[in-house]
Amino acid sequence: MPTPTEHLQQLLTTELQMLWTAHRSVGLSGYMALYTNPDQVPYRAKEAGIVFWFGPDDIDAAVQQVIGHYNEGMLPNSPLLLNPVVHEQKEDGSYTPIGSGIIWCTSWCLGIDSLNDESTERLWEKGVLASAFHRGDNDRAGLKIIGVCDEVQQLSDDGKTVTGCKELYDLANIRSDQYWHYYLLSGISYLSNNGLFLHPDITPLFPKGALQDKESMEKAIEESSINVQNVIDAALCWNSYERHHSLYKKFGANPDDVETNLRFFTLVARDVQLFDATGPMRKDADEMFEFIVPGLIPRGSVTLLAAAGGTGKSSLAHQLCILASIDYDLGEEAPHWLGQRLAIEKCKGICIYFSGEDGPPIINARANIFDPEGRARRLMFQRTDFGEGVTFAQHIRRLHKIPQVPIMVIDPARKYLSGDEEDSEAVSEFFEAIEEFAIKKGSAVVVVHHLKKNANPKSAHEVLDMLRGSQVFIDRPRVVIGMLRDGPYTIAGLAKNNIPPNMGMVTEERIFARDPKNLGLIWLPGHEGVRNQDLSEEELHKIAAEAEKSGRV
Repeated sequence: MPTPTEHLQQLLTTELQMLWTAHRSVGLSGYMALYTNPDQVPYRAKEAGIVFWFGPDDIDAAVQQVIGHYNEGMLPNSPLLLNPVVHEQKEDGSYTPIGSGIIWCTSWCLGIDSLNDESTERLWEKGVLASAFHRGDNDRAGLKIIGVCDEVQQLSDDGKTVTGCKELYDLANIRSDQYWHYYLLSGISYLSNNGLFLHPDITPLFPKGALQDKESMEKAIEESSINVQNVIDAALCWNSYERHHSLYKKFGANPDDVETNLRFFTLVARDVQLFDATGPMRKDADEMFEFIVPGLIPRGSVTLLAAAGGTGKSSLAHQLCILASIDYDLGEEAPHWLGQRLAIEKCKGICIYFSGEDGPPIINARANIFDPEGRARRLMFQRTDFGEGVTFAQHIRRLHKIPQVPIMVIDPARKYLSGDEEDSEAVSEFFEAIEEFAIKKGSAVVVVHHLKKNANPKSAHEVLDMLRGSQVFIDRPRVVIGMLRDGPYTIAGLAKNNIPPNMGMVTEERIFARDPKNLGLIWLPGHEGVRNQDLSEEELHKIAAEAEKSGRV
C-alpha cells in the first residue's frame, strides 16, 4: 500500500501528464509554471514568489517541487499553484504565453453558499468536466472545472486565463471572484482567505481507467474535447436570460434565439413563475404518465381496487406486490397482471404491502403459492401498529426516506383511517397522505376497498356507485379498478379513469378464470375474454357516416 507521499506523487504525475496530453493534442509544446503568489492574498504560503518552469519531460521534477514545498500538508507550507498556459522560452530566458489546450475555473462555495446540481448540469451539458471540492466535512464545497479544447485558446485580456475560462465561471454561477481564475492541483489542500479547500483526485473527472497509461490518456483527451465556442454561446445565453436556470433550460444555448425568447419572456412580465406555467414549453411539460401496469396502474397516482368480499381482490393485490418485488434475470419474460405486462423495468426498490386484515398465516400461505421459490426479496410487509401515538399519516411520512418505492398496496383502506369510512375528513386525510407519497416518490399506490353491504354489481362500471363510505373514495383516486364475480369467472375493468385516452388505458372489461392451484387469474382467449368492449375506431367512423347521411348530425 503506497504511503501518503507516494499516493500524492502518483496523483500529481497523472494530472500533469493529462494536461500535457491536452496541450499536445492541439499542437502546443513549451513550459508551464508552478508558483506561489508574491503576497498572502488570497492563498497563504510559507514562501512567497516561487516560480518553477517545467516542460513535458520535466514532470518528475515538477512533482518533487510540489511535494517538497507541501510539507505533507503540515502548516506552515507552500502549496504550489499551477499556471496551465503553455509558454515559449525566449533567448534571454524570459517566457511568453502561446496558448492552452484546456480552459479551467475554480468555483468555491463561500460563506452560506451551497453547491446545487444545476451548476454541474449546465457544465456537463457542454461536455465540460467538473467535480466537487471538499472543505472539512463538506464534500460539496465548490467545483473544479476543466474543459479539454479542440483548438488552441489564446490568452485573455486579464493576462491570467484564456478564452473560455470566464465563461465557465459564469455558467457555474458560484460567486468566488478572488479564486475563479486560479488552477489548483488535485490532492493538495490550499489555505485561503476563506478556509482550507481540497480537490481530492483528478481521475474521477474522466471515465474509469481513462488515465492509466499514455494510450488511454490520449484517447480520453480526444473523446473529451469540446468546441469552446459552444461554451461561449452558452454563457452568453445564460447571462441574457438573467441567470434563471428554468429560462436557460427552456430556451437553450443558441445566441441567435435570444432576442425572440426575451420578447416572449417580457409577455409574462418577466415573471419566472408565470413563465414556467405558460405555453407548450412550460415547466414539466415533458413529463408524462408512467405505469407499473400499462393501461391499468399509473405511477405517481392512487388507484383503487374495489370489489365485494370474496372476489379475490386481496389475493390480486398481494400477487402484484410479489411480482414487482422479484429481480428478474436478463432476458426473462415479464409476468402479466390482469392481462397486462408488468413494467419490470420500473419496479426498482422496495415494494410495501399494508395488510390490515390478513395476518401472517394467510400472508405466508399466499406467498408460498404466488412465489414458491422465494424470489420476492424486496417486499416489505406492514400491519396496523406503527408504535405508540404514531398515526398512519405520520408513518407514511417516515417511509419517504426509502429511496425507491415502485408500488405500495394498502389493504383495506378502512383499517388505516383515523375515523369512520363515512367521515369525509378522515378519508380526505388518508388520501392526502398517500397522494403526497405517490407524487413525491413516483410510486403507484393501490388501495383495496370494499363495496356496500349486499352490493351485487353487474359490471365494472357499477362498482363505482357501490363503493362503501364517503364520496371521497370516488373523487380522489385517479383510477378505480372494479372487480366482480360472474359464476365461475372473475370480471375486471376500469370503473373510473382520469387519464388521457392517448395513454393506452384498458377500455374493455376482461373475463378471467381462476386457477385453483396458484390462485392466478387466467384471461380467457379471444372474444370470450372480453365484454362491454368500447366501439372500435372503425365502428365509430361507420356510425358517424351513417348519422351524417341521415341528417342526425
